[in-house]
Amino acid sequence: MCTPNIQLKDPKIADAAALYALIDQDRDNLSRWLPWAATTTSTADERIFLRYCQGRIADKQLWLAVIWVDQHPAGMIDLHEFKDDHADIGYWLGRDFRGQGIVSRSLAMAENIGFTRLKCHKLELLAATDNQPSRHVAERNHYHQDGILRQHIPTRDGYSDAVVYSKLKSEFQPS
Repeated sequence: MCTPNIQLKDPKIADAAALYALIDQDRDNLSRWLPWAATTTSTADERIFLRYCQGRIADKQLWLAVIWVDQHPAGMIDLHEFKDDHADIGYWLGRDFRGQGIVSRSLAMAENIGFTRLKCHKLELLAATDNQPSRHVAERNHYHQDGILRQHIPTRDGYSDAVVYSKLKSEFQPS
């Protein structure tokens, strides 16, 4: 199996249809962990979201990229909630792109941006306690497990406990 070519690109409104197709294809799974997946019901919804993100990026309240794999949009990754030189990490990946190390490699690229260009001191990643794939991403990328937040993540069935992971700038190893 060859290693996929991964790029992080600025979000474009033209990406909306392809991103929406990924969400629609895997809505049940994505909405289990990400409530917005259930309410993103059209390409127009995705366009609205991308415009909103572009505004937040322009205001320096968000860093967000579309994950491209071999010339195809595969998902998104972002840094948000900037406060006290900290940022939270979020990501999602389309079903057909999982299990290939794409999120781990994208996370390493996002860390580089967070720690070098955005001058963050700490990056935090939350994962539902029963979201094993996301927890494995954090652990493979050498994030420290800081603790558990009880009933923290809204889900379609109520709330899920969340594992808090973090990485400090001093722990960052540029690739």
